Amino acid sequence: MAEMQVQTEPPSIGKASAELQPNSAAPAQAQAKPPSEAPAPAAQQQKRGPSIHQIYALPAPIRTFPLPTFYPNNPISLFHVAYAWLGQVFRPPPAEPAVIHHGVWSETTISVHIKDEKSMRALWEQGFYGKGNLSRSEPNWLKREQVQRGLQEVHVSEIFTQQRREERAQAKWERARLEQEAILRTKLEEERLAASSHPAEKDKVVPDSTPSFIAPVGPLELLALPNSATIVSRLESILAPISFLAPVGPLQLLALPNSAADVAKLAKVNSSKANESSSHHGSSTEDSEEPRTPITNETPEIFRDDRSVISSSDGAGNKTLNRRKSVRFSPTVESATYKASDPPSPNRSPPVSFSQPSQANGNGNSNSQTLPSLPLASVPVSDPIINKEHLQLTPEEAFFLSFGLGVLEVTDPASGRVLSRQELFSLFRQYSYFPPRNGPDEPDLEPDDGFLVHYAVYHHFRSLGWVPRGGIKFGVDWLLYTRGPVFDHAEFGLIVIPSYSDAWWKKEGRQGPRKPWSWLHSVVRVLSHVTKSLVLIYVDVPPPHKFEEALKDGITEAMTLYKIREVMVKRWSSNRNR
Repeated sequence: MAEMQVQTEPPSIGKASAELQPNSAAPAQAQAKPPSEAPAPAAQQQKRGPSIHQIYALPAPIRTFPLPTFYPNNPISLFHVAYAWLGQVFRPPPAEPAVIHHGVWSETTISVHIKDEKSMRALWEQGFYGKGNLSRSEPNWLKREQVQRGLQEVHVSEIFTQQRREERAQAKWERARLEQEAILRTKLEEERLAASSHPAEKDKVVPDSTPSFIAPVGPLELLALPNSATIVSRLESILAPISFLAPVGPLQLLALPNSAADVAKLAKVNSSKANESSSHHGSSTEDSEEPRTPITNETPEIFRDDRSVISSSDGAGNKTLNRRKSVRFSPTVESATYKASDPPSPNRSPPVSFSQPSQANGNGNSNSQTLPSLPLASVPVSDPIINKEHLQLTPEEAFFLSFGLGVLEVTDPASGRVLSRQELFSLFRQYSYFPPRNGPDEPDLEPDDGFLVHYAVYHHFRSLGWVPRGGIKFGVDWLLYTRGPVFDHAEFGLIVIPSYSDAWWKKEGRQGPRKPWSWLHSVVRVLSHVTKSLVLIYVDVPPPHKFEEALKDGITEAMTLYKIREVMVKRWSSNRNR
């Protein structure tokens, strides 16, 4: 196998100084302005926060105090090194780590939870460790809630991504609308050209579009015939083509009928409305067949109307007044209050307002009784927002922070005591199997378990200055960032493969996992679409007896038995590589 050595390059000093020159020159330019020029108003001078280079200036949650660089061709640099060394000898810097973070082990998620907000921000900003359980990567759920409630005006990646998706969706709808309009204009132009090229066709009689019935020749066709001319006219009104414009928006799509039954129902409703309006305007109040309700003395004046007064006489010649009022109820009942979370409805009618005074008995006196209004739901905005998010650390990240840097203490949730590094090491190994091997009757732990193999890779690249992150999104085990996900995209995708190259494994007949060529081709194809290179990481696993003997001397001695080999795989193209 070909071997590749992955190296990191520190940021150029000249580039960093070039980035800082505009900021340092800003005060000089402000002083060079003439006194006659008035300062900008406060609305235009927006206060900008610190840059990402200042926020993520520390690459690790510990402080280092390196000596300055010594240049052999410059003897003065030797005095600089000696001065810095003597300063650290007589005034030693504070012991590191100065801050110890605390986490809780979770068997459900097989991760370590960090719930303190300061520890969450510190571990994320100083090395990009962990992931927010309510966020994509950076734990910013609290910031998103504050932005949505209007308490802050800051940039949030999830909200910005959602806005871009909505803009892309709106652009697609607009493009579809323009395409429909272009197609319609093309058809109209073709019809106009066809009509102008054949002027004799204008005098032709247009045939009647009334559906004609074919003579029936079978029993089913005879049974399907209409029984009268009235049914034929109804069928024609129902089966008449209803013209719908091409939908180009979400509201128009929601307004479309779902089936042929809905089309027939819509036609029936339209015809009934037309008949109702015609009968209402064509007949008087007294001749209409609307139901009339007798009005008594107990009836409120709001329901009385002089137009429905009918005079009648009894046998004695006395005239009595029969007061009647026709009442019509709407077939649909809609709420007068709406919420912002309700889905859009294109056919919703506006809410009815009851604030206008009603007329009673035609005398113009307003009714003093008003209908009670529905209470409106109020959303408490001033309530304090409780942060419901915590930082999740994978077993590899948690053990590197505890064993490699010494800045993390993990607590057992059952007993509440702090786990030692040896207990944490055994715990992570047990839960790397499924089901976990944490019982007395479970098989023994092996040196090729998932935690040991992946932690060897994680510790290797963290020591070289890379930032490894989980890569399940792209079908790989790890993604390698040069500085972090805030600064740039991942450049490499890693797939960890255990290798049994020792003679003891060969005697036992142990072989590594066998993958088909189609699997490798699919992974390379996915990574090439996102401009990433695939790196196969072969981890040489030591035999069990050597691992157990080294583990007695400490975790460090056991982990030195694992060897890392890196092989880069590139996609071969016949057109580019010939």
